[in-house]
Amino acid sequence: VWVSLRAPAVPAIVVEAQPLVRSLLFSARVASASRVDVGATLTGRVESVSVLEGARVQRGETLLQLESSELRAALEQASASEAQAAARLAGLKSTGRSAAAAGVAQADSVLRAAQAELQRTRDLVASGFLSEARMDEVSRVLAVAQAQRDAAVAQRQANDGTDLAQAQAQLALAQAARAAARARLEQATLAAPANARVLVRSVEPGQIV
Repeated sequence: VWVSLRAPAVPAIVVEAQPLVRSLLFSARVASASRVDVGATLTGRVESVSVLEGARVQRGETLLQLESSELRAALEQASASEAQAAARLAGLKSTGRSAAAAGVAQADSVLRAAQAELQRTRDLVASGFLSEARMDEVSRVLAVAQAQRDAAVAQRQANDGTDLAQAQAQLALAQAARAAARARLEQATLAAPANARVLVRSVEPGQIV
């Protein structure tokens, strides 16, 4: 008698090595990598807010605009003052110097005429045609002409120095005032300091900040 011996059939599972995946569910607040609080450096009324919470903005993009009519008027006034100071300085450099130079030229002409008259009178006195009294009179005229010429030269130097220095100082002050007014006007516009996302919009048009 032949008997066939076979193992009974049973179900089997193939075992393979795989990474273990575990899922965790929890609630939390998302924190940004970095946070920057931005605000106006001027006190004023908000005219407009250009962004919403969650919006992405680019560096330099306008976020908020303050009312700026008074600041613009101040800049225009400062610019006008600067133009006036520049015009005064230019006028002193041209007409002021021209007038002073004309005064010196006239004094030189009078002095040369007095010197020529003195030489002619000296020759006539030496020839006996005129008296010594006439010589003294012409000498006094020459002295007056010399004094007038010296005064004209001193006036020209004073005009070139004091008046021009004051005009230059006034122009520098006007330029500084205009630069300050422009800086204040620029501060009325709040711009994004970097590429980012708006997390909180804490002001609305009409509010004082």
